[in-house]
Amino acid sequence: MQAVVAELLPLVPLQRREKALCYKHLHGQYCCLRAWKMLHELLIEHAYLPASFPLADLTYTEDSFGKPSLSVHRSTFNVQRSAIHFSLSHTKCAIAVAIDRQPVGIDIEAIVSPQRIADCHFLERTMNAAERQAIATAADPCMAFTELWTRKEALVKARGTGLDLATLPALLPPSDYQILSGHTADYAYALAYQSL
Repeated sequence: MQAVVAELLPLVPLQRREKALCYKHLHGQYCCLRAWKMLHELLIEHAYLPASFPLADLTYTEDSFGKPSLSVHRSTFNVQRSAIHFSLSHTKCAIAVAIDRQPVGIDIEAIVSPQRIADCHFLERTMNAAERQAIATAADPCMAFTELWTRKEALVKARGTGLDLATLPALLPPSDYQILSGHTADYAYALAYQSL
């Protein structure tokens, strides 16, 4: 992992390098850099970018809510720049990347611990009454919480509204968004996208 971090650091744009180095642990640095490399690979694989496009030139800007958008010159893309949306997520040993021509958000999370959902104040800040009831009565409350959390975070990323704990409990997908979600034994994931 350390060799991959050392290899990728000089290849990514400065802003991504700085973001990766904000992670205290090597694993966080690795995931941050690898997610950007995966985005680059997907953009080339799906013919959004030419195969020769350098990873270091894949730059981005963030709006006031932190939603990123590519800042590569319009003439570089094989499609209109406004038609390229992306989202990245990583946790522990999992990385998720999504690209689309419509707004898209992706989230992947390790299944939370029982101690985390035992904190009733945290549940009240993040889930509405119906969701708290569903978590409490689920066969696996930790999985139920994590699935709901990833759905909400993916939607927030797709909409570009920023994560606001004050409104998070009431967050429901608007009619023009779809959410696909699932889980493995260790992770829950969700993809939110704007439907046409």
